[in-house]
Amino acid sequence: MVHDVEELRKINDNKFYQTEFNLMLEFADQIIVHNNVMIKFFIEKGVSTGKLINLEIFDYLDENKVELPNYSKEIFIAGNLDVKKVKYLSYLNKIDDVHFTLYGSNFSLTEYKNIKYKGSVKPEQLPHLLNRGFGLIWDGDSISTCSGVFGQYLKYNNPHKLSLYLASGIPVIIWDQAAEANFVKEKNVGIVISSLYDFPAVLNSVSEEKYLELANNVKKEAKK
Repeated sequence: MVHDVEELRKINDNKFYQTEFNLMLEFADQIIVHNNVMIKFFIEKGVSTGKLINLEIFDYLDENKVELPNYSKEIFIAGNLDVKKVKYLSYLNKIDDVHFTLYGSNFSLTEYKNIKYKGSVKPEQLPHLLNRGFGLIWDGDSISTCSGVFGQYLKYNNPHKLSLYLASGIPVIIWDQAAEANFVKEKNVGIVISSLYDFPAVLNSVSEEKYLELANNVKKEAKK
């Protein structure tokens, strides 16, 4: 089962990881990869299609019953909040009339008026706190697009936070060029956007009826 592909992530792309990657291709009978975009990458590496299995999305184990969330335009961001990695957080104050609630470690920013930082909580506790609004899947250096090494990796990987948000029962908002944007659209469990500057208009267009439609679809996926 593939966790990360360093050649695509471009953080640890060196001879050691290339050798490790080639050994995996040689030894494995079957390879479980993240999504169809990553399958295409492996095929281009010479791996036969019959050897590849599409995971589609990671699991997030939570034994509690999923409840429908409350209609809200609040945006949750969960995960590593180190601005050296997720530089876009530094620019969230440029987005008017949108409120963000952050959970995670390494938060160092001075709080903006539109940001609430709620600290770091255990993985099994977090889903119960995400009970309204939307979960954001975004990464990289900019709020205009997902740029930089970490932002561009969204074109290939399955972010675990997508699984967290869906297991929590809340619809998601994801970059339209992310590999998992197709999953979000096909399952109708959220909204795809090209820029965080689109937030005010996008959120204003989501009625309570539309939100509940998304939330009910999320509930079906959450059970899986």
